[in-house]
Amino acid sequence: MKRLAVLATFILALFATSAFALDPIWDMHYTFGPESHRAPKFGAGVGLRSDFDSHVLFPANIMGTISKDFEIGAKIDIDTYNKMDNTQLSLDIGGKYHLQPGRFIELDGYFGLNRNNGSAVILTYGTEHFIAKNFSNFYEARAGFLDGVTGEDGYVKFAFGMTPTLNFGHTVRVMIEINTSESVGHISDDFMIDIIPKLEVALGAARVRLDFDIGVMQEKNNDQKTIALYVMTAL
Repeated sequence: MKRLAVLATFILALFATSAFALDPIWDMHYTFGPESHRAPKFGAGVGLRSDFDSHVLFPANIMGTISKDFEIGAKIDIDTYNKMDNTQLSLDIGGKYHLQPGRFIELDGYFGLNRNNGSAVILTYGTEHFIAKNFSNFYEARAGFLDGVTGEDGYVKFAFGMTPTLNFGHTVRVMIEINTSESVGHISDDFMIDIIPKLEVALGAARVRLDFDIGVMQEKNNDQKTIALYVMTAL
């Protein structure tokens, strides 16, 4: 009963808060944001993220394992504006090497397909620690290069995140991601902090995740409300 009360309180808090846009580096994963799960032998996913207006993102990905410790994947982001009158396509191709259980490095290449919106290369280090049987904390440190992530005059963009997670068996995960990002060369204009409550439910081979994003700090850097739903499944 105590666990159910905690879960109910968290869900109510999710629906009671406003949400704001993430830094673009967050999307530069071949997964749907930071991911502590290992990829299945072969899997796919689709998602939808909306700012409650005319801007909607439709990501879709595939991924799989090619050895015990190495996985690869690709994701396409279909970014629509002005009631879908304008569309921007981006492709992420990435891979992840598991150094040991709960620790990995990831490399992503992000490419604009139909507009001159630049390209990016992002290096990620991630680690997950179980503090108790049902509670874990996932940490991620990232460095992004090239103008697709840093802007024209930037040098490198850094992002750091942690995600405390309550695990209710193998069925329900309740997470709160805390993410910061900033660009060297644009520190005063490009510093962001985001708090992202997440609720994930496993349904057989599929996982369904609901995300909100609560922007903190500078309003000009976090001025777009968003809500997202992702569905991921092993095939």
